[in-house]
Amino acid sequence: MNTSPVTTCGEHARSQLIRSALSQFGEYGLHATTRDIAAGAGQNIAAISYYFGSKDDLYLACAQWIADFIHHNLDDYLQQARALVAAQPPDRLAIRELLRQAAERLIHLLTADDTMNISRYISREQLSPSRAYHLIHDQVIEPLHVTFTAMLAVYTGRQADDIETIIHAQAMVGEILTFRLLRETVLLRTGWSTFDDQKTQLICQVVNQHFDFILQGLTMPQGTVSHEE
Repeated sequence: MNTSPVTTCGEHARSQLIRSALSQFGEYGLHATTRDIAAGAGQNIAAISYYFGSKDDLYLACAQWIADFIHHNLDDYLQQARALVAAQPPDRLAIRELLRQAAERLIHLLTADDTMNISRYISREQLSPSRAYHLIHDQVIEPLHVTFTAMLAVYTGRQADDIETIIHAQAMVGEILTFRLLRETVLLRTGWSTFDDQKTQLICQVVNQHFDFILQGLTMPQGTVSHEE
């Protein structure tokens, strides 16, 4: 990576290049051209080599930008969750409330139009992972996933390293992700044109209802059937 000192003007140019690159890479992957990236940022093509070194380096810089973005938006929940997991005895009500808050934060992020390019980039990396995905995974996705699984385990009395628990955690996360990955299906089936605050809040309400059902079901002894009066 280029290590030249970055001025305030230079930082702005670098930021514009990353934002343009996220759009281009999300749409075309590494087939995106440096010419189109530079044009989208309002920079000349030489700026890419000056600030990043190469297109591959710019691609990795986008991955780091995404990791930093996720960290900025979810690290407070991660720290609270780690404290709750370590507490003895476990505060199950606090764990459930934090799961609710974190789910709502993630839903709001994933229904926002201005995070679409991040989702496109990560979706490409999920299907054809490169060093860029492993950077994001190691820095933010794995720590978040491990801690979410640990909260689920503490709440339900299961083992956090059990494969079934990990898959349960992934299924719960997947329910949130579907509102980004299957965005068009949701809009067409509901008749909505976009996700505004009211619609996003309804999604939060439904997802958290599902989380309550899942947590209740996983906490019950296996083979037990709940009969509501």
